[in-house]
Amino acid sequence: MFFSNLYEAMKDEYRRWRDGTPPPPTPTPRPRTTPSTASPSPLLPSPARVPVPLSSGDLPAVKNWSHPFGDTSSVFQQLTTLAKAQAGYFPLGRNGLWHGGVHFDSGTAGTVGPEGQGYVRCLADGEVIAYRIPEQTPKTLFFPAPGVTIEAPFASGFVLVRHRLEAPRIEGEADTPPSLIFYSLYMHLADWASYQADTGKARPAFWSESSRCRVKMTVKDVRPGHPEERGLNLRHSPSRGKVIGFLPKGATVTVSGEGDYRKVEGIKGPVELQNPDGTLRGYVGFSALKDMGGGVYRVNTSRDPLTVRPVPNKSESGIFKLPIGSEITISGEGEFRKLESVVQYAHFASLESERVPQCGKVVVLEKPFPIKAGSLIGHLGPYQDSKEEAPQEKLHLEVFACEDVEAFFTKSREWAARMPEKYKTWLKLEKGTKVVVHQASYSKTTPPNSAHPHVLSGAPLLIPRALLDGLPADRKITVAASQSTQARNWYRLDNLLLDANGENIPMGWVCDEIGVTPWVNPWAWDGYEVIYNNDPPQNALAHFLLNLGNYFDEKELEQWKPLADASDRGPVRQRLLDIIDANADGTITAAEVQKALSIPAYAQSISQLVIHNESEWYYQQRKWDALDKVLGHTGSTPILNWVAEKERIKELSWWGEVSAKRILSANGETYCLHPLPLIFMFVNGCACGRDITKDEMRRISPESSETAIDAHLSSINQGFNRFGIVTCRQKAHFLAQVLHESDKLYAVREYGGEDAAYAPWFGRGLLQLTFRANYEKYGAYVGDDVVSSDLARDKVAAPPHAALSAFWFYAKYKNLVSVAESDDLIMLTARINGGFNGYDERLKHFNSASKVLGGGHLSRLESSGKFPFESSEAYKNKIYSLAWGIWHDPDRRERGTSKDRSKSLAGYKRAKFLLSLSPMSLGTPNSMIYGIKYSDVQAFIDKRIAELNLE
Repeated sequence: MFFSNLYEAMKDEYRRWRDGTPPPPTPTPRPRTTPSTASPSPLLPSPARVPVPLSSGDLPAVKNWSHPFGDTSSVFQQLTTLAKAQAGYFPLGRNGLWHGGVHFDSGTAGTVGPEGQGYVRCLADGEVIAYRIPEQTPKTLFFPAPGVTIEAPFASGFVLVRHRLEAPRIEGEADTPPSLIFYSLYMHLADWASYQADTGKARPAFWSESSRCRVKMTVKDVRPGHPEERGLNLRHSPSRGKVIGFLPKGATVTVSGEGDYRKVEGIKGPVELQNPDGTLRGYVGFSALKDMGGGVYRVNTSRDPLTVRPVPNKSESGIFKLPIGSEITISGEGEFRKLESVVQYAHFASLESERVPQCGKVVVLEKPFPIKAGSLIGHLGPYQDSKEEAPQEKLHLEVFACEDVEAFFTKSREWAARMPEKYKTWLKLEKGTKVVVHQASYSKTTPPNSAHPHVLSGAPLLIPRALLDGLPADRKITVAASQSTQARNWYRLDNLLLDANGENIPMGWVCDEIGVTPWVNPWAWDGYEVIYNNDPPQNALAHFLLNLGNYFDEKELEQWKPLADASDRGPVRQRLLDIIDANADGTITAAEVQKALSIPAYAQSISQLVIHNESEWYYQQRKWDALDKVLGHTGSTPILNWVAEKERIKELSWWGEVSAKRILSANGETYCLHPLPLIFMFVNGCACGRDITKDEMRRISPESSETAIDAHLSSINQGFNRFGIVTCRQKAHFLAQVLHESDKLYAVREYGGEDAAYAPWFGRGLLQLTFRANYEKYGAYVGDDVVSSDLARDKVAAPPHAALSAFWFYAKYKNLVSVAESDDLIMLTARINGGFNGYDERLKHFNSASKVLGGGHLSRLESSGKFPFESSEAYKNKIYSLAWGIWHDPDRRERGTSKDRSKSLAGYKRAKFLLSLSPMSLGTPNSMIYGIKYSDVQAFIDKRIAELNLE
């Protein structure tokens, strides 16, 4: 990060600054907010192993992972998105200097998911151990040109989270799996002032609770007379009180007392009566009050509320009504008294404890705070480099370990060799893999063949099973085994592979020959390599300045070129040369690094580098002062921006304060890993190929009870495995239908089913199995009696049959797994329901499940989160097209919008067209479909099209 800033601080006009008119006096450095306690250490990082710091012995191993901004796209898309960042790449920045993390900034904004870079999420399960939130974002005084200054903000807030990575235990073995303590760092977070200015901004749970409360963001009370405002209504009494006041969402308040409604402290009275300074306006008749003692009066009218008037007489209309029983205080004398306060009561369950950070210093928590993957870390603050015209929001995300990562890799690889085959979830395509050129004729009957025209891949690539399973059906072809060959899976990979010349292969087929093509266990860390970076900062800086072209004069060039050449031969640059030296000139440029990061194979190889280096957040003044000579900065010819940059570096540093607690290594040495691959390595970043968890089920359907989830979750996971519902996207489709049909897992028996005409064969189970024929077919499938009596039939309403019957109906009887694989929620609903009853709720459940399970990388959803009718198979079906029109018809539903009318018209017009090709041929003229006689369907459609076009 610092070297990235250094780029802006040096790149343009320093030769002129140094050789021209002496600049203004060097500004006096501001005192640092937090003094550094770091002890000096050598400038050069040592390859010696780092002592293991103290860590939590009971820290649970990571089970869940999350992208910092909720992006659920594929691993390759997430990696290549980082090439769009403006400067902060791993492990070398835009300037070719060492960089230990990755950046999300204005370059990546709009590319990381539907919610964008709105707030930062925790990368993995762990515990918060330290943070810093400044009162206000500090600023640096920069000098972009002679006589010109700017005050550039640099968000110094950060959060440090500790995690434990541990391999799975091997069933039947008592050995302890290898594990690694690692840390995730989130830099450049917003200051406390930004939270105070925006009361609706969510606050991290690891901040301390204060005595004050905040109105929850989920409250939905409507402010009387202001229907557009939602918040919390305040009442005149703690029992059946009438609404007299209002607090917006996020507002802070202090309450006292006990019970469901508690007394509001510190607010004089209803918002409608408040003056700008918080005092109250208005007068009340003294005769209508009852003295309660202690200066408190109660409204004591016989029937009507007490009128508050703007003046102390009855000459003007009232401005407010105080209900009988309201408690107030007053002042003055006479018939009308000045209103001073009105007691209000707030619903306590609608409040949450306000969380407030300890500001302006590095806070090392005495007791680490447990945090789950995806939980709120914070919000981004403003950051501006010396040459930027305006601040931007950027996140520096870094993952590092202080333990010996190379030793961990060795133990982990040994452990992986003992693990079962099922853990091999990544297909390994070696450099030189045959890639068969795509032909339009390829299909299940005419699959690709290794003898067909092909090229050899020019770079290795590891592909997660989840990505392969999620490919569209026309990009996966299975060839059965024969007497001479093994079974083969052919996969068409678009824009993932390179040829021997480093050129992209737009569409190419690769073969997974069962038992031959290697699959690897992520715990083997295939392709990962630890590099000990011995390139000192002054060498790296000399290399950068030399490549500017005209920074050094001849004498300086003679002095600093050997350092630059040594940096060029450093281990990090040499390893990158092996991967990406596109023009084979023996050197690496910033442009080559950025281009390589946009290519999946190169981006993956680079992300597998682990760099042992001194942390850039470990501050040593002499390390930075050592760069003065290389820059040409002296007391007589100062580089003002470099002086300012060194002060910024000092304020951003934090390592010393944390390491003083024996949490991190004292000498600042770390092993830096690329953050994003970890999200996919162990759980694929989604629910593909694994069980869904109870926590995920709660998040998918928060209205489902714990009891219901506990009763059915195990059977649901067993059903996914038994019926081949393997991808996160397929699981989301199944759950969307089940959650609607079972009313969020509550209704395992049809509501009012006993009174239905088809009783006792009413709906039971999670998909409401109905009618005798279906009971008989299901009973035959499971080999159990679910027909002979009510007791037998009620088996379908209890585990495991409640879930098993749903899977049977969905996967076997209706054969809907392939429909889910094609991502067709509209057709799925039609096939299960016969129409679109409850479609909106099914879509809601689907969006929730897809988001929680990480199914976005397999999505055909529009940005609106809805499926286009025209892309569904239902669009080809006259009955379902008619149903689509009826479902969205505003005259046939309780609600209706212009968007509904448009969809209704689309359905009716499509049904009319299909009927013109093939008239109704089902049933008799008097048969009914969706409440309409077959004989009347065409007339009905024409009538509704005409009416809707007029609206």
